[in-house]
Amino acid sequence: MAPPVLGAVATLVTSASLTSWDLVTDGVGAVLFALAFVGWSMLPFAAAVAVGRSVHRYWRGGSPVAFVGGVVLVALTVWVLWDIVTSESSTAVIGLLFVPFAQAAVAGLTMAGAVGVATLRRRGASGADTTAEPDS
Repeated sequence: MAPPVLGAVATLVTSASLTSWDLVTDGVGAVLFALAFVGWSMLPFAAAVAVGRSVHRYWRGGSPVAFVGGVVLVALTVWVLWDIVTSESSTAVIGLLFVPFAQAAVAGLTMAGAVGVATLRRRGASGADTTAEPDS
């Protein structure tokens, strides 16, 4: 669960540093947009934490896949945030609105991969436990 939390903190810190706080004090609409934006940007990380918890609880064989998926999520997040911060384009920050789609896809693929690996491990373990009848 640590990688998604790290990604969420990095996203919050970067978003806060890019935010014009004068806009937030202008009106209720700006404050509501800022709150909605924070919620929107945290959804993929909440999904990744849910994936990690469910894999740990129900699909233990897929734990390595869940960890790798969390690391990929953080790597994608850091890459996108770095690209936005270092860009000279005035519209680069709009990427913060669209990156949660890619992050959610990573969380979904991580869950599918973890369940697949855990299922294969269960099948392999159940097949190895059966003993053949001795020939008479």
